[in-house]
Amino acid sequence: MIHRVLLIIAVLCFTTIGLLAQPHMNIGAKKFFSQFEDTKRSGDALTPEFKLEYDLVAKGNDYYVGVLALVDVERIDRTALNRLGIKNDTRINDLWTFRVPISALDYFLKIEGLKYIEIAEPVDPNLRLATIDSRTDSVNRGLGLSRAYTGKGVIIAIIDWGFDYTHPNFYDTTLTDLRISRAWDQNKLSGPAPDGFSFGTEYVGQQALLEAQQDTLYVFGPGSHGTHVGGIAGGSGGGTPHIGAAPESELIFISLRRDGPSLVDAFNYIANYAESVNKPFVVNMSFGSHLGPHDGSSLKNYGIDMLHGPGRIFVGSAGNNGTGSFHLDVDFTEQPGDTIYTVVGFGNVADQFGQTVSMWGSEFSSFGAGLMLVDDSNEPLLEIPIYYSDDDHSIDEIHDVPGGEVHLIAENVYGHFLNDKPSIRFEIRNTSPYRVVLMVSSEDSHVHMWNCIKLYPRYTNWGQPFLDNYPGALAGDVLYAVGEPGGVGKNVITVGSYLRTTTNVFGQESGGTLSTFSSSGPTVDGRVKPDISSTGQAVVSSVNYFDPTQSGFLASIDHEGRTYGFRAFSGTSMSGPMVAGIVALMLEAHPGLSASEAREILIQTARLDQHTGDIGPDGDLRWGHGKANALAAVIAAKTLSSTPDLEWTDSDVTVYPNPASDQLHIKTEIPMEQIRSLQLIDMEGRLIKEYSNIHSNFIDLNDIPQGMYLIQIVSDQGMAVRKVNIIK
Repeated sequence: MIHRVLLIIAVLCFTTIGLLAQPHMNIGAKKFFSQFEDTKRSGDALTPEFKLEYDLVAKGNDYYVGVLALVDVERIDRTALNRLGIKNDTRINDLWTFRVPISALDYFLKIEGLKYIEIAEPVDPNLRLATIDSRTDSVNRGLGLSRAYTGKGVIIAIIDWGFDYTHPNFYDTTLTDLRISRAWDQNKLSGPAPDGFSFGTEYVGQQALLEAQQDTLYVFGPGSHGTHVGGIAGGSGGGTPHIGAAPESELIFISLRRDGPSLVDAFNYIANYAESVNKPFVVNMSFGSHLGPHDGSSLKNYGIDMLHGPGRIFVGSAGNNGTGSFHLDVDFTEQPGDTIYTVVGFGNVADQFGQTVSMWGSEFSSFGAGLMLVDDSNEPLLEIPIYYSDDDHSIDEIHDVPGGEVHLIAENVYGHFLNDKPSIRFEIRNTSPYRVVLMVSSEDSHVHMWNCIKLYPRYTNWGQPFLDNYPGALAGDVLYAVGEPGGVGKNVITVGSYLRTTTNVFGQESGGTLSTFSSSGPTVDGRVKPDISSTGQAVVSSVNYFDPTQSGFLASIDHEGRTYGFRAFSGTSMSGPMVAGIVALMLEAHPGLSASEAREILIQTARLDQHTGDIGPDGDLRWGHGKANALAAVIAAKTLSSTPDLEWTDSDVTVYPNPASDQLHIKTEIPMEQIRSLQLIDMEGRLIKEYSNIHSNFIDLNDIPQGMYLIQIVSDQGMAVRKVNIIK
């Protein structure tokens, strides 16, 4: 057997670029510099694969790479940045984005005040290889409300790919005025770029958007993802019944470059515009990644943490890894020095390189990983020894084996700058017919690992299982499957998916069940995710007229000499924008609503049924806290807005027993005499009873029919909504 080693680069190779002065890096940045230094030494030109993987932008005779960074604002050398031609697009406190010329990379790493950089932390759409259920139709018609709410005066920003700016779904109901106010195509480099940004092309106003027609073809190929997502959140229906949640909202479409700096630039672009027109906004993120720590500490999540606030809300999809067992975690503190084994499952799709196994340990610990290739008798054909997170080097090896080859690319970081966690990433290509066994060992770490398909030009979020078909091997599970940034963000409303309920001509209901693909929480730091669920399976919405792969429409409309279609897609990519649209309705009712208030309202007003079961106050790792209920949520948001000094009350109100029968007790730190009103509301948003002259800590339920209700309590200190199940 021949082992052919192409490249093993020790970190000492970086001495030529001033290692001692360089900032901390993530794994993506380490890999980038390893490959770039190798290219420089060989004198070869940058390969097309390298340019694609790192989303390099060609300008003049140079290429630019996107960098997301933490800087020391007082010490950062702005003069050096300008002198080197480095573009600084976004500054959010100490979070900055850069476009760095390849020719200036050596000098960039030496710039004073640069603390930490990320390169190549991409995201992928959460699309799997309805409005009545969410009660948005009732809100749009004003049922149970003082007036109708349609998202008017609220911005819905869709960050995605595959936009058709001309689709009638994005016009008003008269098909006269386009409701997309602007679009930023980050992948079209001809310009003009938005003010303050150095890349992409911005379209402002109806004429410019209709002339552009669509966004630029990207690495995903022809697509309708963004057109479908935008239609769910804010489509007018275009004359069809397939109306989005907030059909009169203002729409912004941003075609993302996929990388971290471009995403943070998109957040900043949206926030700047919304502030300039004094409107609240909600951002939808129907994409994700499994390369990071899954604890909300990544710089993408840090950008959200910096920008969220009153009238600034972010919604993200949970992801589509509800099946497949692509996650595995082992707490080595319970078995110090042990080595565990698991078999890496491989996918089978076009343009596949192999698998990416992303591994993260616990704070201030160390762990190691290695590989074996074993035959049908479990005899090793190849052994790649365990190397540890504190062995600071990079690996790129190809080994000839019987029937093919094994290619391993490995990077590691010991003590990550953002969370003090060690991490190792393996990219594995196996063209032989034999199994790849992953070995992981540690004395003191709790290691989490995720296994996803790696294509040649990009990483994906398509999970593949860890298997136990080797003696003593461990199988994976479906936990910790919510992706970054939308699935794990501390200031993101994360959405799971279920199949909407339908009723046949005989009055028989079907559907309402959790989508098997919907990803499960929790986050690695122990938070319950998703927060809420909505309709994401077989959802009908608009598709891109310019996408040649679309046919078999479920509905269509003729407009301006073209036939525009609607099709059903499935994925948490579809459930996320439904909740983003609901949040837009809530923001119309209460423009100053904060992210925490919106999330708490959605949680407390969530519907429970025979499919969700009885979800307790801590939530469920698949359903979140139940099914989003737009009508009840808008009522609660409107109540909050009706009194300027009213805020959301979280933990100081408890109702018991629950379920209740004849009496409901209210435990609160608020004196009963300060309670302004106490209302019992059904799950359709109807006021059932208003209790007045409240002098005791219980209310009478004897005249209330059995069912699920909301108790809404308004006091001088704030408002609280709690679910209660009344049984007779």
